[in-house]
Amino acid sequence: MTALNFNDDWSVAPQISLFAKLGGADVSTAVTLPHDALISTPRAPENRGKGGYFPSAAFQYSKRFDVPEEWRGKHVTLHFDGAYRDAMVYVNDALAANRPNGYAPFDAVLDPYLRFGESNAVRVDVRTHDDSRWYAGAGIYRDVRLEVREPVHIRASQLQVRTPTVDDELATFEVAFPVDNLSGETRTVDARVVLIAPDGQQAAEAVEPVTVLPRACADVRIRLYVEAPERWSVDHPRLYQARIELRDGDTTLDANTLRVGVRTVQLDPRRGLRINGVPLKLRGACIHHDNGPLGAAAFGDAEFRKIRLLKEAGFNAIRSSHNPISEAMLDACDELGMIVMDESFDVWTVQKSSFDYSVSFSDWWERDLEAMVFRDRTHASVLFYSIGNEIPETGDRFGASLGRRMAEKVRSLDPDRFVTNGINGFVSVIDDVVKMMGAGAFGEASGT
Repeated sequence: MTALNFNDDWSVAPQISLFAKLGGADVSTAVTLPHDALISTPRAPENRGKGGYFPSAAFQYSKRFDVPEEWRGKHVTLHFDGAYRDAMVYVNDALAANRPNGYAPFDAVLDPYLRFGESNAVRVDVRTHDDSRWYAGAGIYRDVRLEVREPVHIRASQLQVRTPTVDDELATFEVAFPVDNLSGETRTVDARVVLIAPDGQQAAEAVEPVTVLPRACADVRIRLYVEAPERWSVDHPRLYQARIELRDGDTTLDANTLRVGVRTVQLDPRRGLRINGVPLKLRGACIHHDNGPLGAAAFGDAEFRKIRLLKEAGFNAIRSSHNPISEAMLDACDELGMIVMDESFDVWTVQKSSFDYSVSFSDWWERDLEAMVFRDRTHASVLFYSIGNEIPETGDRFGASLGRRMAEKVRSLDPDRFVTNGINGFVSVIDDVVKMMGAGAFGEASGT
């Protein structure tokens, strides 16, 4: 795989209609990603206070890039760690992908739309309006990378590294991933996994052949064993590297590298939470995704600084309020020893703002949960998933049924972590309270 940083040489402009563009001047501004387009717009008292008094707005990001002839027949994708929101990705004016959720990572498959040996255009349209209870920003506010793979490749978004058994003498690593074959012939290749210990020395290696039928997928599962494993904890966040390769003879077809931690986690009502057998009390903070005067842009250094300052202040855990955090922040939590409660949604089917994610939830919740868990289940810092925050539907039987479906979906993707839900008992019964006390009992509504 060739992975290219795709953050440079973008331009952004307010989005206007096709008719308004006729004869209009270019008002675009050159930017580098991550970028928050909303933070530089003027604030006004008539705008939404909960959004920082910034206006509703729509923006268009554009970029040109060269596509060499050698990429013909390969699998080319753009990976977005997040774009806020209702992102529409166009390649040479053809719609390649869309994502309503502003926090979900997603891929846009480019190869059907590329012009090989030429300059190509990519455009990303985003918008924000009354869709959040806090300042959410707008734009391609997280990293983007371009990935070029051979027809036979690892489906990197679904890589999983588990340590199902761990003791002081031996740790079992289980590495699982799908291999896709987009070609028209059966291929047999070698899947190779190398584990590098925290001290930089090779700890284990395993190779297994895998045969993939034409235009099909094969699941690979490889076990490795490491003696005297070094554990990850909040005080000693030791990390291994797992390098996963596909090889055809001496040729490397694809390769991915992950940082993973070895740890045991236990939770029960008598002894509480234990990591590596040691009881741990959580000293946690709920944090939103913005970086103050930088807006929503998820700069790697800013994400690392946020976690470092919390750790220095005595915190050992964060809750990602109320959405999946950036991969840069997860990397910081792995490296610095900060436990993560990984939260998915602030709304399900009942809106909290006029145009929030509730309008897309029914069609997208399963795909968005998958995107979060697939990305985050390899991070040692993630111990918990939360399927919601203060969800009104949890107070009725239909919402309870939906919550169970969501929790079981998460467990099917990651059996090693705990699932919870941020339930506010008052919010769960607020409709009944209003009926009993009358619609005007709490005064004039001023927004959630």
